Amino acid sequence: MEELYVCALLCSVGFDRYAEFQNALDRHFLADPANEALLDLEERGTKDAILHALHRMAENGVETEKFGKKLMAALKLLYRSSRISDFAGKMYALWRALPEKLAREEPFATLSYADDCLPYGDEAQCRRLYEAAFDHYARG
Repeated sequence: MEELYVCALLCSVGFDRYAEFQNALDRHFLADPANEALLDLEERGTKDAILHALHRMAENGVETEKFGKKLMAALKLLYRSSRISDFAGKMYALWRALPEKLAREEPFATLSYADDCLPYGDEAQCRRLYEAAFDHYARG
């Protein structure tokens, strides 16, 4: 389910990952058609399914390590293909969409403040903070 949550979060902050979300949902449902939560999501339109997936994440939590690895890997790819100002603008919104307990932990907390350097012209520090967050799980 962590893959679905990552896709849902990315969609919720403005990244166009709707097809990726739907494909992940279809894959998970086909692997476990008796799963009522997945069936419920499958029966909804994509945007409604995303909202419900985010609600489930907030209610049920996630496996932090698994979720973190998937989220940081996805963010790293998006970061490389985005302007820093556009990317940074979405990261605070993403951080606010995380369950509170998760949002207080690193590397997730970095998403709330990494862009604080941009108004002062310190793009290099902003990039260092994001890149350290992306590599958090690689450090093992």
